[in-house]
Amino acid sequence: MIKLQKFIAISAIALLLCSCNNDSVFPGFIQMENGAYMKFYSKGDSEVAPRLHDGVTVGMAQYFDDSLLFSTSGQQPIYFELEEADFVGDVSDALLMMHVGDSARLAVLADSVFQTMMGMEAPAEYVGKPIYYDLKLISVKPFDEIEAEHKALLDSLKTEEQNILEPFRNDPNSRLTESGLIVLSQSGKGRVAEKDEFVNFDFCLSTLDDDTIMCSYGVEPVDFQVGSLAFDKEEVFICKGFTETLGMVAKGGTIQFIIPSALGFDSTGYEQMILPYTPLKAKVMVHEILSKEQYDKKIEEQEKQRQAEAERMMALEETMISDYVEKNGITETPTESGLYIINEEEGSGEMAQWGETVKVHYIIHNLKGDFVESSYDYEPLPFTIGQGEMILAIEEAVMTMNKGAKVRLISPSKLAFGEYVIDEELLPAYSPMVIDLELVEIVK
Repeated sequence: MIKLQKFIAISAIALLLCSCNNDSVFPGFIQMENGAYMKFYSKGDSEVAPRLHDGVTVGMAQYFDDSLLFSTSGQQPIYFELEEADFVGDVSDALLMMHVGDSARLAVLADSVFQTMMGMEAPAEYVGKPIYYDLKLISVKPFDEIEAEHKALLDSLKTEEQNILEPFRNDPNSRLTESGLIVLSQSGKGRVAEKDEFVNFDFCLSTLDDDTIMCSYGVEPVDFQVGSLAFDKEEVFICKGFTETLGMVAKGGTIQFIIPSALGFDSTGYEQMILPYTPLKAKVMVHEILSKEQYDKKIEEQEKQRQAEAERMMALEETMISDYVEKNGITETPTESGLYIINEEEGSGEMAQWGETVKVHYIIHNLKGDFVESSYDYEPLPFTIGQGEMILAIEEAVMTMNKGAKVRLISPSKLAFGEYVIDEELLPAYSPMVIDLELVEIVK
């Protein structure tokens, strides 16, 4: 994905589910008692129907404007557990109206995707248009069965963890803390951090097989304020067992330890990264122990340094822009914000206005002429003016343009990526840049 799209975090439009309130929108469809608009292709012989929280295996195809967007044909069907509908008439509601073996088509409005799932109004090209889902209910797994399988798995994982940890607990070279941490090794002497002091440290967190989960070494050390060892504070770094060790290691010292799941992520795990009842291995190296006063002073000094560097870069930036303007014979006067807008090609029609949705293409270079990125290999980039979806330079310039117009922009970093590093070599922090901008469409 190109960098500008990453920076402004434009979400890809996921046409998934929605609701509808007017049966005239979907001729030939029947509104079911729960609000889903459906048309059955065939009925199976089974009397088995899903309930909320049951697991369902479903074949699915998705259509918009007669185009196939997604299909499980030739692939594994989808399995998921039915949850409460986010809005009336979604896929969950449709499946609750089906029996195993049934095939049906569900109709929904694209508008609701944007309104309920994305929190925004639908672009004009989607308003009032239907999305269709062809659904085949293949099988149902009752919630009680899912729960029993889940419990059996957790019991197995819990037993497995105890078997894994037993040799470490019995190893004479390791020691157990009062809370149950298994300390494998420790070095360093001297004072350790007390409650409310700050520790600056590096760490690695891994599985017992040494598969790294998180690591700060070679990236940036971490600052953390140590709470009481009774954990009466909400602030916990990674997990309770990890936080405990931050008050156990002297400046310059290290500790390697195992965190049983009871002090880690217990029976819940962590997303897809850490399974329930997973013990973890960690290593910590303490660089500094600071009082709150010392820490506040450190942060103040860092902020002063950051601000001084920013001012230095911005002063350098002004010189860079001035030299570029002179070298390229640019006679245009910059706008009040400092943006140079150089007309390259006239468009036609009305100018784009604040609050309108537009589609643009762009090419970005730095002031040395190095190519950074282009949107021309992709679809034109849509955004709504004034919604913070686009960098300020393009927002400002596009309101001077009509459809088909092309301009070249010389943008100071404050109207572009500012302190963000887009590319260490091509666009470091506080980089001015050249943008060739085309207004492809004003969406009415």
